[in-house]
This record gives sequence, C-alpha cells and structure tokens, in this order.
Amino acid sequence: MQSVERSKESIKKMFDKIELSVSSYDTAWVAMVPSPDSPHAPLFPGCLKWLLDNQLDDGSWGLLHRNPSLTKDALSTTLASILALTRWSVGEGQVKKGLHFIESNFGSINDMKQRSPVGFDIIFPGMVEYARDMDLVLPLTSSDLDTILCYRDLELERCYRSNSNGNKAYLASLSEAMGGLSDWKTIMNYQRKNGSLFNSPSTTAAALIHLHDTNCLHYLQMLLMKYGDGVPTIYPLDVYTRLQMVDSLQKMGIDRYFNNEINRVLDETYRQWFQGDEEIILDLTTCALSFPLLRTSGYDISPGIKLIKTFRVQ
Repeated sequence: MQSVERSKESIKKMFDKIELSVSSYDTAWVAMVPSPDSPHAPLFPGCLKWLLDNQLDDGSWGLLHRNPSLTKDALSTTLASILALTRWSVGEGQVKKGLHFIESNFGSINDMKQRSPVGFDIIFPGMVEYARDMDLVLPLTSSDLDTILCYRDLELERCYRSNSNGNKAYLASLSEAMGGLSDWKTIMNYQRKNGSLFNSPSTTAAALIHLHDTNCLHYLQMLLMKYGDGVPTIYPLDVYTRLQMVDSLQKMGIDRYFNNEINRVLDETYRQWFQGDEEIILDLTTCALSFPLLRTSGYDISPGIKLIKTFRVQ
C-alpha cells in the first residue's frame, strides 16, 4: 500500500516539474553564436564546455543508450558538435573521434530501416557545406557527397513545387542548415512572442548569428538560466507534456487518483485556448491533443475558423 501511495505522489510531482533532456544538437548551435565583442570567441562558452564534457565513448554526441535505428540522428548531432568545436578551435582529439564515428556509420544514410529526424535530408548536407567553409575535411567520398546532395535537392524540389504556407514554414524551421538559401528577414516573420523561432534553440541561435536580434538573444539567455549549459531541443513544451500525462492517465484508467492535477491542467489549457496562446495555436501536435481532451472532459469548445486555417497551413 505504501508503494502505491509513493507512486501516486511521484506522479503528482511530475505535473509540477517538467524535465526536458539536453539536446546536443541544439546546444552545439547555441555554442556557435559568436560574442558581439569578439567574433573569435563564443557568446556562450558554457555550451562549448558542455560539448567537450559530453562526448560519448564511441565518438558521437547524443543519446547514451540510443536505439540502433536512430543512427541518422546521431550523425546529425555529432556533425553539429564537431562544427561547434572546430568553429572555436578546441577539442582537436574529440573532433577526430567524432569524424571517425561519422566515417564508420555513414552507411546508415542509405539504410531504409533507419529513422530520419525531421529535415535530416536538408540539415545534414547543409552542415557538410558548413564544414567545407571551415576547411574541415570530412571522411566522405565524392560518391557520399553526391548521395546526400541528391537527397537534399529532391526534398527542396518537393517543397518548392507545392510552395504552400506549410512548406514555407517547414523550410524556415530548418534555416540553420539552409546556408545561402535562407532569407532571414522573411524567416523572422515566424518569431514568437518569447523571442524564439519555432520554440527551437538551434534555429533561434542561427538567427542570432546572422541578425543579432535582441529578442533571440533574450530567449537563449533565458534558456541557459533555466537549464544551465545544455539546452533542450524545444522550449517551451510544458503544455504538450502535461497534456500527454493527462491522456496517458486516462487511457490507463487511473485518472481518478489525480483529479485535482488533471483539472488544473485542463483549466489552464482551456484558458490558453481562448486567449490564442502560441504554444497551443501554433503547435499542431499540442492543438490536436488538447482539443479532444477538453471536449471529452466537458469544456465548451469548438475548433473555430482561425484554428481550421492554422491546421490547413501546417
């Protein structure tokens, strides 16, 4: 009985404190932001130190116990970390280990069983070109380069062909790796009230590198004050994470033990819905999860024209 009560208390505490894991990829991009006082020094040296302290034994960066099907994610994260270290001329030995990991695992690029992170076919080739601009020699053959550039061209062609608002937003969200193809002034139209682009530390860091936007700077500074030297892959994510907890508890049939916590989450979500909060209205997954939870819990709610238009765009 005591064990059950401890479990219930543990779950209740999870509603109050949402823990987000550190993203090596996003931390690497934040580490690449130069100081306004000197282009030869990082603005956030703590992020650079975090990368130096968190390389895995196999030479990669990222998840410690990752699923074998997530090698593409490890390749992308490792290359971003290598770029950050190379940008500031530190960690030569770690760069070599990282390059060896990329060389040993590059075959995963063509493995259809591998899961591709969102935008991988654009992001990875873009970082390869950044490496070339830094005079960093990657252990890739000309055939390897042709393969990834072909994948990128096909993906870009698909996006440009439809020219929908959704595809424009998709490409803007990958702008850190778009190089000369990025129109940063247009991309800044996607900036949110919290100063970020798409609630993404990596995309926001890239914007700060190119435009020195004060609101981007404040967003990243806030993140580092909250999480230390390593940033999450997306922030904020509180609404979605709490709604996921509510959904899981209901599906398991144990929601009756957490009525106060669930009602508090749903009341707050209902308030944010009608205020047009960006974390709900601009995030398709959060929107799609919150609507049925509110509806089935008896809240007076309907999609509305604005929401339907948002779904259509995304």
